Amino acid sequence: MRKIIKHSIPECLKTFIDEQMAIEPEPVNLTYRNFPHKSDLRLLLTNEQFGLCGYTGAPVDEHRISTLRSFNEQTTFSNHIEHLKCQQACQEELEARGQEYGRALGEDLDYQNLIAALEVSGAETEQFGAASKGNKRLPILPTHDGCSEHFVFVEGDGSVKGTDSDAKTNISVLDLNHDTLKGWRLAAIETWLNPQLVESEEDLRAVLRAVTEPRNGELPEYSFVIESITRQYLNEANI
Repeated sequence: MRKIIKHSIPECLKTFIDEQMAIEPEPVNLTYRNFPHKSDLRLLLTNEQFGLCGYTGAPVDEHRISTLRSFNEQTTFSNHIEHLKCQQACQEELEARGQEYGRALGEDLDYQNLIAALEVSGAETEQFGAASKGNKRLPILPTHDGCSEHFVFVEGDGSVKGTDSDAKTNISVLDLNHDTLKGWRLAAIETWLNPQLVESEEDLRAVLRAVTEPRNGELPEYSFVIESITRQYLNEANI
């Protein structure tokens, strides 16, 4: 998981909220469901995340998402606007405060609660990430400071381990050790950290720069996985 640095609320979302709030005597459709500019918002979120899913690190930008493949040919992948706190919870919390959903502003329209995430459709056995999470809560969010420090990636098989109980919950809820996702991560690890090509400290630092510094507004897929393993190498060598 890589920390997502959220920017200011985009104009398309702010305008919708402002227009609803100006309705007299009160708003009637002040919900994410009624927000009409989801395509524009999805693109902004994707660019904010340098083209990567906020949960898995898989590519979700238009020109890379089509390269994703799974073991099941009927599985499809799309870019999805994900609510870190699900819409149902946002509505329930608003109503618990005695406010009416659609007439009061809730967190379903909070830009800080929205990310771009990979959506997996098709066979239930192939679902992970946002599809696996559903309405469940995550103790560690990609908007949290230090979120990446809770996870350790295994070079040999592409799996991920949690350093604490919260991280282990995240891994379980998102099914981050799903075979398809492990295979994607392993392929990236083998590409970036091929021992025949990466032999020195200089090589490791070049890899680190490549996966942490966006180029043309993009980061390589699974960049935080490669970053984590590369930093392990550098730390073990005390360099």
